[in-house]
Amino acid sequence: MWIRKQAARIAGLMFAAACAAVWHAPAAAAAPPIPAFAGANDWACRPLAVHPQPVVLVHGSGTDAANSFAMLAPLLRAEGHCVFAANLGPTPGLRDVVSGQAGSSTVGIGPVGAAVLGRTIYGVADIDRMATELSDVVQAVQKATGAQQVALVGHSTGGNVIRQYLRSHGPAAVTQVITLGTPYRGSTWAGLRDNYPDLASIGLENAQIAAQVFGTPGQQQVVGSPLLNRLNAGGETVPGVRYTALASRADEIITPQETALLTAPTGDNRNIWLQDGCPADIANHSGLLGDPRAAAAVLGALANDNRPLPC
Repeated sequence: MWIRKQAARIAGLMFAAACAAVWHAPAAAAAPPIPAFAGANDWACRPLAVHPQPVVLVHGSGTDAANSFAMLAPLLRAEGHCVFAANLGPTPGLRDVVSGQAGSSTVGIGPVGAAVLGRTIYGVADIDRMATELSDVVQAVQKATGAQQVALVGHSTGGNVIRQYLRSHGPAAVTQVITLGTPYRGSTWAGLRDNYPDLASIGLENAQIAAQVFGTPGQQQVVGSPLLNRLNAGGETVPGVRYTALASRADEIITPQETALLTAPTGDNRNIWLQDGCPADIANHSGLLGDPRAAAAVLGALANDNRPLPC
């Protein structure tokens, strides 16, 4: 009953918004918001000789930098890295939401509900747009720190934002990429039905639920999507950049879980199963960001020191 009432309410809001067209997407994208949180965005930080590349963290869909990297950023800073992260891809104006171009992570109310409630949801814009925002962040970091290159760490959609950035803006500014739970070849979104039973109960398929929950990136990261076909056409990696792909067998969102690993890593590129050597680790998709073993893997990849991972 609640779902039917809510659906009717949202349908009415959609109709009213479509008629009034009061809210609309801005004509030009503003600079990505730079949040203040522990370990990140100290613009006075200067890279140490042992860690010459600042680290730019890229969050996934339906979240933001502070919530995603509350654990990882302080660990990186404590090890001597300069760390930066912005909030990319905010919820667009209601006109775009009504036309079906956006989504949200607000359980049960979808993109229109998020807009009506005034909630800004990040990571739900077109991946190419977020890659352009990431380019702005990288340039700002280079200018502030004097570093010529950076290291990029992306969770979930953030990893494909990084991949799009490398394809569209070039790899010259990047030494290495680390991804956590990023669907290189797309996700079937198998776990979303259990996570969002209200959306499943009204007959939405997995990809449709993903579009509601994650916005445009939900559509862009379905298996076989045009964006992923383009990203993978020349190979999953870009020459001259070192990749580390981390996946969890307990990931309930990125399915099959193997899609979060490189198909056939070569050279210095590396795949890491979180459970290899620690089968008791049950970190799921979001849990990758709060897992000590995953954090140690990121630190080890940045240092390229093959350090032992805690279990």
